[in-house]
Amino acid sequence: MPIKPGEIFFKSESRYRMLVENSCDIIFSLDTDGNFTYISPAWEKILGHVPSEVVGHNFRDYMHPDDQKGCAETIANAVRTGKMGEFTYRIRHVDGSWRWHTFRGTPHVDENGVLSIIGVAHDVTERLRIEEMMAHTEKMIMVSGMAAGMAHEINNPLGAILQHAQNIERRVSADIPANQKAAAEVGVSLDLVRGYLEKRGVFAFIGHIRTAGIRASEIISQMLYFSSRGESGVVNVDLTAILERVVGYAATDYDMKKKYAFRSIEVVREYAAEPVFVDIALQEMEQVLLNILKNAAQAIAASEMHREPRITLRTGLSNDMAQLEIEDNGPGMDEATRLRIFEPFFTTKEVGVGTGLGLSVAYAIVTKGHHGQIEVQSRQGEGSCFVVKLPVQGRA
Repeated sequence: MPIKPGEIFFKSESRYRMLVENSCDIIFSLDTDGNFTYISPAWEKILGHVPSEVVGHNFRDYMHPDDQKGCAETIANAVRTGKMGEFTYRIRHVDGSWRWHTFRGTPHVDENGVLSIIGVAHDVTERLRIEEMMAHTEKMIMVSGMAAGMAHEINNPLGAILQHAQNIERRVSADIPANQKAAAEVGVSLDLVRGYLEKRGVFAFIGHIRTAGIRASEIISQMLYFSSRGESGVVNVDLTAILERVVGYAATDYDMKKKYAFRSIEVVREYAAEPVFVDIALQEMEQVLLNILKNAAQAIAASEMHREPRITLRTGLSNDMAQLEIEDNGPGMDEATRLRIFEPFFTTKEVGVGTGLGLSVAYAIVTKGHHGQIEVQSRQGEGSCFVVKLPVQGRA
């Protein structure tokens, strides 16, 4: 029996509707004012909103304010030229978080002459996160090589400065016979020379030179540690045990007790029900976690936010990786700071408070030394969460 044209139309419409409604991407249509006239079911799976509640609302109601202008211009250009437009933007999930989507839209005029935009939105959040991580890793590899070169170049003149500062102190010491002899040969009293130097504060200046030199030497040691590390002291331990050890260190650390009042911070533990074992260089990983805890305590102490200070510790598994989190409810950080937080010498602290190397060394320990991942999630005014992922190992 021949198929009638109408039957072909209805079968085609049914087929296309089934394709649209089962698509993993969001398919939608907008009127010329930017109001949704149709949204596919994928919207609810990806963003959590029920499509029927979104239809009739403007796309700006769900889009990040910084992206609205660019998206509107893309749509207007597509209408003007009749060509497909593309734009990447942030759209709000029902839980308040932002997801990155890439939108491709084409103008369409129906049989009644009504103009609309037919669009497809693809969630690219994970892809952008991975690209950001890869770019950051490449940058850190380059920077680590530069850090090693700088450290070696600075080390030699610094060693000379420290050695000569020490020699100056020794050359005017009254306890060395050679100094007494040299002073007598030129007809001066070594005690008077020392008295003059003391009176004019020269000894204090030399002390400052040595103190600054020692601090610079410590920074160089951290730079070399950042660029290269050993594999010694690897042990098999549970993530919960590591965190508990580090919390104990933080509670007894002098700065943490006196300057940042760590004992006054509520520590919330959300540990996995079952132990999660990893192979780690214990002292190195403790250094990483203690540094993150100290930064969290400093951030909380420096903030003017009127809420009870809290640090939350979590352990668990994520995509076959052991995962631990240290989250604080401090002031958080803006996006520009978050993207640079692991760079060597980048710091938001006052001069003399930090070297800007603590988190860069932590990054090297986790990524290069343990083949893991470390990232920070943060919103300004809402705190920060450091996430460390390590390869899972069975009990040794």
